[in-house]
Amino acid sequence: MTDSVLIVDDAPHMHKLAEAYLKNSLIALHSAFDGEAALSVAAEHRPSLILLDVDMPQLNGFEVCRRLRANPITNDTPVMFVTADGSLSDKIKGLNLGAVDYITKPFKPEELQARVQAALRARRQLVETALTDKLTGLWNQTYLDQHLPPQLSLARRTGRPLACIAANIDRLHQINRDKGQAVGDEVVRLVAHILLGKCRAEDIACRCGEKFVLLLPGTNRVGAAGLADRARGEIQRQLGNRPGIDIEVTCSFGISDTQGEADVSVLDRADAALHRAKQSGGNKVSISRPGRGETMAA
Repeated sequence: MTDSVLIVDDAPHMHKLAEAYLKNSLIALHSAFDGEAALSVAAEHRPSLILLDVDMPQLNGFEVCRRLRANPITNDTPVMFVTADGSLSDKIKGLNLGAVDYITKPFKPEELQARVQAALRARRQLVETALTDKLTGLWNQTYLDQHLPPQLSLARRTGRPLACIAANIDRLHQINRDKGQAVGDEVVRLVAHILLGKCRAEDIACRCGEKFVLLLPGTNRVGAAGLADRARGEIQRQLGNRPGIDIEVTCSFGISDTQGEADVSVLDRADAALHRAKQSGGNKVSISRPGRGETMAA
């Protein structure tokens, strides 16, 4: 994901200066020349960082920052104040408003680059922590909730299918009870590793509670079922007699794609197919077929 920086300053030469200093940093740059425009651009583009001048007519930087924090869309966007006034009282005021840093004009290119990169690194780490499942390193439910709607929108616009796989480890509660939580956690991590190994770079792999969800752009339910069955077999082979586990580990899968009913979500249909696979004894792949129920694959 490309980082983006919104430069807010009423002086055009400051935009040119910042752009010249940051142009080789692989950062997408946006500009706003007053406070109202800054609020609008920030809400539309959701930048990774805002470089915000303090001394602007009408809405000054402090008021812009207050309004950014009051808007749920922008309230977590990092703000770095940029000003010619380096007084301690203004720095404290800016930091109390939630600014991540404060840089005084005139600044050297190296200083701006270093401070911007530090702020962007901190932002990436925060986002990754908030959107990653701690046990497996896969994306979490929040990430799925954020990325499923745009993936569905893209599939509709382009006519390319989007497949969804819902997967669940069979008898995980029994493994935790009989072998202990540490063994159960190791099983979850190993299954996650196998599933991730089957994914392409463009696929999205998530752990949502006790369930895994894979989104496969450009893949229909037949292709997804093939991937799921290969994963199912590999999980059974790798974890069937693994030292320290000593219990058969299998996984059930539900498959759907965007060629289903418009009033039933692709995830709901994958969940229904997964439920059918579990009810049929587990270690199976169930494919959702719109209007005709699900079919099973061994």
